[in-house]
Amino acid sequence: MYTQKDRVRVVIVTAGFRVEGDFYLLAGSRLTDSLNSKSKDFFAVTDAKVYQPGADTPLYSPSYIAVNRSSIAAIMPIDEAG
Repeated sequence: MYTQKDRVRVVIVTAGFRVEGDFYLLAGSRLTDSLNSKSKDFFAVTDAKVYQPGADTPLYSPSYIAVNRSSIAAIMPIDEAG
C-alpha cells in the first residue's frame, strides 16, 4: 500500500556528522510530527551528503542513508529558495 508523502530538504546533526538530504513526511504533517512518532527507529534520507563537522566537502554522497533516531542531536529544514 502506498502512502502519500511530502519531501523536505533537511540538515541533520549528529555527534560525528552533518547529513543534508531529502526527508519524507506523511502528506500534510510537520517535521516535528515525524520526529515525535515512536514508530520508527531509523529515518530514511535520500539524495544525501554526509560531512564531518565544520567541513565543506562531503565525505560521502549516498543516494540513501538511514539515520538512527537516537543519534539525532538536531534537525532543521533547509529553505532551498533562500
